Amino acid sequence: MTEGDTVETLFQTLVGVLITGMTLVVSINQLVLSEEFGSLGRQRERMDKSMAFRKDSEREFQWTGPPKPERFLSTLINTSVDRAKTVQEAVKGNSDQLLRNRVDQLVDRITTSADEITDELEDAPFGEFTIMQAALSYNYSWKIYLVRRLYWEHQESLSDEEREAIDDLVDILELFGPAEEFFKAHYLQWELVNLSRRILYTGIPALLLTIYAALYLKPGTVSGTVLSVPVLVWLINGGITFALIPFFIFTAYVLRTASIAKESGAIGPFVLHESERAPLINWDD
Repeated sequence: MTEGDTVETLFQTLVGVLITGMTLVVSINQLVLSEEFGSLGRQRERMDKSMAFRKDSEREFQWTGPPKPERFLSTLINTSVDRAKTVQEAVKGNSDQLLRNRVDQLVDRITTSADEITDELEDAPFGEFTIMQAALSYNYSWKIYLVRRLYWEHQESLSDEEREAIDDLVDILELFGPAEEFFKAHYLQWELVNLSRRILYTGIPALLLTIYAALYLKPGTVSGTVLSVPVLVWLINGGITFALIPFFIFTAYVLRTASIAKESGAIGPFVLHESERAPLINWDD
């Protein structure tokens, strides 16, 4: 520190790192925004697919359904509960006692899970992690597997009405997959845009500070001590900490988005995570 070369070299390095990092983040932002651009035909195709999904959900809901993401997911979950109870009512007169017991267990677990998740979704605006956390907790893929397994293990004792009720339950659970993936994609898109903005908001002041420190912060420019520590040490540590704020923000966003991408797994009836395979039904009865 008495020579000043270490301090100057350190802040010069931070200047290069900040410029490179900000350029990279802006490039990521442009890549994300490029997904919104396209020809008229592509935009029309996206619109048609969205409307097709909306019409499918309307047939299942028997009404238009709410436009807000959190309310739409809640409606899907509540409808799946209603369909599960319909299956329970349909098998009440079935002579297969084991089938009735397993359906009761399934309905009880689905209802409990739905109550917990709908409470989390209550008044949760889109863009917050709460919606994604609740959606990922519903593990629709595992429920589809259990319902289909229930169907195949007891198909001989099922009537046409009971089979139809089971198919209706699977249909509503299948809608949850694309809805979750759609909202997840837009949530991650929003997060990347927010990341770019916050990196720029903090990166520009940090860049100006590091440039100033590299040019003017010399051992002879300040003197004295604070709490028995030289003022120069306080300034250097404070400057480094401030310069690293964009990196801390970047790390937090990467960990969050990477965790969501990993935990969401694959769309469809495949369950990749052991934690999602909750024992909703006791198959040893």
